[in-house]
Amino acid sequence: MRAPRIPAPFSLPSSGRPAAACAATAVLLALSACSGGSPDHEAEAEARAKPAERPAPDFVGVQHELPDGAALDNDPDLYEHVTQTGCEATTEGWRAEGTAENTGTEEQAFSVLVLFTDPQGRSVDSAATSVTVGPGETGDWIAERDFDAPAGTLCVVRAVNAVNAAK
Repeated sequence: MRAPRIPAPFSLPSSGRPAAACAATAVLLALSACSGGSPDHEAEAEARAKPAERPAPDFVGVQHELPDGAALDNDPDLYEHVTQTGCEATTEGWRAEGTAENTGTEEQAFSVLVLFTDPQGRSVDSAATSVTVGPGETGDWIAERDFDAPAGTLCVVRAVNAVNAAK
């Protein structure tokens, strides 16, 4: 049994002369397209190829001392149960709020550390809070700080840990 013959999608003429003429024409067209542009078009193309350089805005405000060491420790298992639901200015500063869900069978106390940042993510200040939540329940938390907040302040939950719950 013979395999069916499949025609080639593109074939050159058998004489080398027409093929050479076609190739030469294609090369000339390509070269003229590349070199035929005016200096203005080349500058515009180069400007579009490079992203505009925009340095980060200067920091406006006061960066307060931030927690370090053990205060930044984070328990990933508990972090999954804490949600930030709000971030807003107060009369004297800024606040973040959220919920903590206890899926366990015993009372759980959560410690939540929030960083307040400028729009570029640079830390400005922080606030810590804790909330104790009964088994199978959800509790609300608020972390707030009085400070001169820059325009566009954001809130980021940075660390969640367990604290000893009163029994």
